[in-house]
Amino acid sequence: MASLTVTDIRRLRLDSTPISKTVAPSVSADDFKSINSRRKPRSKKFDHHFSFECRAFNGSALKKSASVASSKKIISLGTGRPTADYYPWKMLAFESLTPALKESADQVSTDSPELQTVTKQDCDYNLALALNYGGAMGSPHLLRFFSEHTEMVHNPPYQDWDICLTAGATSAMEIAYRIFCNRGDNILMEDYTYPGTIEGASQLDLHICGVPIDAEGASADFLRKVLETWHLSRGAKPTIFYTIPYGHNPTGVTQSVTRRREIYQIAEEHDLIIIEDDPYYFLNMGSRAADISSNDTRIPTYLSIDTSGRVVRLDSTSKILAPGLRAGWVTASAQVIQKFIAYQEVSTVAVSGPSQLMLWKLLDETWGHEGFFTWLNNLSLEYRVRRDIMVGACELYLPKDICSWVDPVCGMFLWIELDWEKHPRFKHKDQLAQRASPAELVDIEQNILSASLANGVQVTKGSLFKCDKNALSKMHFRMTFAAAAKGDLEEGVKLFADAVKKEFALNL
Repeated sequence: MASLTVTDIRRLRLDSTPISKTVAPSVSADDFKSINSRRKPRSKKFDHHFSFECRAFNGSALKKSASVASSKKIISLGTGRPTADYYPWKMLAFESLTPALKESADQVSTDSPELQTVTKQDCDYNLALALNYGGAMGSPHLLRFFSEHTEMVHNPPYQDWDICLTAGATSAMEIAYRIFCNRGDNILMEDYTYPGTIEGASQLDLHICGVPIDAEGASADFLRKVLETWHLSRGAKPTIFYTIPYGHNPTGVTQSVTRRREIYQIAEEHDLIIIEDDPYYFLNMGSRAADISSNDTRIPTYLSIDTSGRVVRLDSTSKILAPGLRAGWVTASAQVIQKFIAYQEVSTVAVSGPSQLMLWKLLDETWGHEGFFTWLNNLSLEYRVRRDIMVGACELYLPKDICSWVDPVCGMFLWIELDWEKHPRFKHKDQLAQRASPAELVDIEQNILSASLANGVQVTKGSLFKCDKNALSKMHFRMTFAAAAKGDLEEGVKLFADAVKKEFALNL
């Protein structure tokens, strides 16, 4: 079935019932789906994947008892929610950028949003609601927007998908571990990945099996082989695969659609849960030679090819709006989302109300879906310029007989591999034959890192991203073109290149 369009969304809203304006109402994505979504087949049951802890846990009984629906006026004498009369804020004001991201120096936009205010008594989503305890699934106003967005962008192939807001992907991942993993379990993820995910797994005594990465992303061949040959002497066979498929952190690689379909088929055969962590999905820069004008070239997501409901997709506002919002959303089958809600009720409780209010005011009331897509497209173009500056500087300054890289087509990272065999420490053949130990590689890494900092530039050493640091056999550095001032990017690469040349005893 075809995905929703913005026109379809407008029509749906005209025919929909008004959103509840009570505090923390019970709500789900089902309240906002199109008829096309409701006609799809249902997902499979995956409760056999739930951890021992999760199976018997259904969240906070107190919070569930506080959300009541009635046609009568309800006088609240039972909840611990204070009256809005005593909140010491009367109003919040917002002035947002236009979706065009910025204005040219010689042109001032005539349609810039005026200063917008939200008071305690506003008739729609107001400050009184935002400052009260919210529902763990998120405010219905913002949940509606992200539900519509999900159906437009991903169009999940089964009907009972659902969404809840999260306090960012790191928090969502910790909950996912609690839902699907028992202590001592084995899990699969890319051989190099986001350190927070590795450290979070370590805290729960989970054992990581790293999947090698090539130019098309995580190796499907390795994934199939490790699952087909798994011996129980290693512990229970892995049942989840965590992946960053688009603009991978740290390598910048993007999984091809063929690779995604191969991995999804393996997941079907071996009953794997796929956790799709995709914060860089909308940072689509294309190749340096390509001409991109929109994000229509994005590769289909795991969620969009998931016919069973085995994909848990994590989205975040951190890389596309602002990380300090601490807001994101997770999409999965309804049975899984109910568990996310249960855990949030006894941990983060809800995403910060002011963050949700800011997001709704910007995304829904000010920009709308079209404006949001315009913002994302323009953001990609901005990152493309930054990427090209950094890659051009690498070509100009880095010693090419030592350093190599692949230009990223999306995301915000450049992954530099250094040929450690060219290091003076290993110039004798007898030493090279013994290979470099992980400790030796980390030592050289640290020397380069320290020299870079002394020169005035910060980079990140690759060993921090390695799942099994005892198996470290290559040397990498990760650089981002997202953080520094645009005018400093070339100078930063040059200063890093000077540190590399010094460590490898090259003439500066």
